Amino acid sequence: MSHDLDEKLARVVQEIERIEKTRTRFGAVMRQVKQDIDISRFPAAAEGIATPEFVKRIDPVPLKGLTIAGIDGGLVRREFHSVDLVITRGVAVIFRFGFKDGPVVDFFPDPFPVPNVGYDTKPLSAIESEQMATLERVSTELRVALSVLEKFHTNIILMDGSLFFHPRDRPSSSSEAYEKFQEVLALYRQLYTKASKSECTLVGVVKDSRSTRVVNLLGDILPHLLRDPEMFELMRDIDYRGLLRHSRDCDILDTFLDEGERTIVFRYATELTQSHNALDDLLTWASSIWVTYIKTARDDLPLRVEVLARDDPSSIEVVDRTLAALLPLSSHHPEYGVPAPIVEADTRARITNREAQFVLDRLVVLAGPHYRPLEKRRSRNPFGG
Repeated sequence: MSHDLDEKLARVVQEIERIEKTRTRFGAVMRQVKQDIDISRFPAAAEGIATPEFVKRIDPVPLKGLTIAGIDGGLVRREFHSVDLVITRGVAVIFRFGFKDGPVVDFFPDPFPVPNVGYDTKPLSAIESEQMATLERVSTELRVALSVLEKFHTNIILMDGSLFFHPRDRPSSSSEAYEKFQEVLALYRQLYTKASKSECTLVGVVKDSRSTRVVNLLGDILPHLLRDPEMFELMRDIDYRGLLRHSRDCDILDTFLDEGERTIVFRYATELTQSHNALDDLLTWASSIWVTYIKTARDDLPLRVEVLARDDPSSIEVVDRTLAALLPLSSHHPEYGVPAPIVEADTRARITNREAQFVLDRLVVLAGPHYRPLEKRRSRNPFGG
């Protein structure tokens, strides 16, 4: 068995090495030509793209006088008899940068707030239960963001994750989770409206994006670029089509973006599918969310950054000013380029197994010993395995 397994794993390693070699060669070519790519030459492929340059360098700015908040939420699901428990916590960490010393840090609602415990007694399917829990976490984060807008004078609010809901979180209209989904949409609308009316820039920081928007763009424009003999010679014998088919944006961009460089800026709405057509009012907001990728740390993958900005000629300036403030917040470790307010909010929002177990233990105490919860069968098999 060990020999057969090693053979299978060896084939996996060989395939990984082949892809990485191709990716490295592709990145070396892109490093040479990235500054010369003019997206405006390809109008058919450039729909929703607001910048002609493919790559642009962003210079960091001093943070003196700025107030920047990071917001994140934690989530744990547990079962207690026939009740689904959803334990959530939302935290905002507010960095106020003075003109001399380091930042003063505030927290909302507290440095380590008590988790919220929600429950559902309805027999939900596994998918509905997961959607309900995720929507509960998102609503917690959005409520914290709304409170920060009301209670603090912030210049930038950094949300951990996208500024728009993920398609997998949208239940069908017949689902038990649909009412919760409508509540979350209402919170998104409130947040977009309040942020737009304030002097605060709302930003989504996506650490592990699976998007392929830039990859698809490269697939569209590279055949045209390769008509140039010099470019063709550089890319000779590189299977870029196969590479792009098996890559996401962050994988490809990591091969040629340098620290401090961002990509094209495009509208979030161009990534939405037909399934979003019933949400016409939110689609309007999606057109005001601008997306780019930026390399914030030398040895980390680029971050996907989403910025809510008015749809006018100054919107790209807002994006670039925001990125210029993100860079000094994200440069504390060469292998981890996440902005410090998000890192701190993540640490404080995370719900540990010990906290979740404490909630269950308290339930047992309050309900009485005859409500002792049983773990799932796979966890309490008396015969092992």
